[in-house]
Amino acid sequence: MRRLGFLRGLGFALVAGLGVLLWLTIAGPLVGYARAASLYGLALLPAYALVVAPSLRLGVGACLLAAVLVLPAASFAPGPRLLFVLTPFVLGIVRSAILFPRPFARALFLEACCSGLAVGLAMVFHDASVVGTTFAIWAFWLVQAGFALAPGEPGAAPPAAVGDPFDVARDRALAVLERRA
Repeated sequence: MRRLGFLRGLGFALVAGLGVLLWLTIAGPLVGYARAASLYGLALLPAYALVVAPSLRLGVGACLLAAVLVLPAASFAPGPRLLFVLTPFVLGIVRSAILFPRPFARALFLEACCSGLAVGLAMVFHDASVVGTTFAIWAFWLVQAGFALAPGEPGAAPPAAVGDPFDVARDRALAVLERRA
């Protein structure tokens, strides 16, 4: 399952990196290159949720949530700064809360690591040129593909105690008292 998620992420990074070249060639002269790149980056978020989802039902739900979260930002004049701030936030909600739920602390740590590294690489590669934007988007999504390789099983919960918790605690207390007596 991890390998399939990783391969989907790598494929998405490849398509996103090549697609930005075509998109900037067509939309760049019409709306400006910075705005076109930002709109492309925002449009990738719902698509990513659909591509890497473990099931179609989860993918559609995550895609719709990502679209709802991204739509208000797309109505403003988004720039690279807004994109660098909004993308990890939306990815964290969609990926760690819906697609691959994990305990909160672990999800927060994984999202911070993946997003921090991805945004850092994107900022290093990003400049006002088409090539710089292409490398920034490609690098960002390559790092995000690594999320599938995170240790632990998504959605795995610790085993529940057998029986009523009060009875289990009572039995443990009695066992301690008997050992002392």
